[in-house]
Amino acid sequence: MVPEINLLPNLEKQKSAPILLYIVIIVLVSIVLAFMIIQYFQARGEVATLNAQEIELTSQQEQLQIELDGLRNMNAGSLEQSVQFVHHVSYPVTPLIDETQALLPEQTYLRNYKFGETNIEITADFETMSAISNYLDKLNVSPYFTDIQVGTIENFELSIGEQNESNSKDKYQEIPRYSVTITLAIDFIYLAGGRES
Repeated sequence: MVPEINLLPNLEKQKSAPILLYIVIIVLVSIVLAFMIIQYFQARGEVATLNAQEIELTSQQEQLQIELDGLRNMNAGSLEQSVQFVHHVSYPVTPLIDETQALLPEQTYLRNYKFGETNIEITADFETMSAISNYLDKLNVSPYFTDIQVGTIENFELSIGEQNESNSKDKYQEIPRYSVTITLAIDFIYLAGGRES
């Protein structure tokens, strides 16, 4: 009998579990690396966008600051001018307003006042030209004013709601009203003495 001599080492089947584990770990690491790379490029793009926005907002801020400084300087000038105007033009206006309203005829309306250094400009609505004439006569006699100048006389029509063409006859029966601008020179001596009761 011949003995069997096997010089080759015993080959046992190796387990395939460690190879599978390595493959799973490599896949997970690859996914994590891919996610990190994607996040990096997205963050880099957002940083570039935010830098551009920061530069734009900084330039807008500088422009708005320049405008604000200009407005502050303009308001400071107008404030100084207002203070100077108040120092130069310091007279009571209530007696003048009362006088111009007291002399108005009926159905007449004062629309606007403008006070200047030496005069007052009023705008009033009158029904007739004779009412304008009467009002000017009363202003001439008033001790509060030294000179009267009529600036403009414009006529306008009253319109109540919508007028259709069938009422065109009524349109010609209406008398237009007149808007008058009058400049009155103030008598400061009489105004300083006050109103006589």
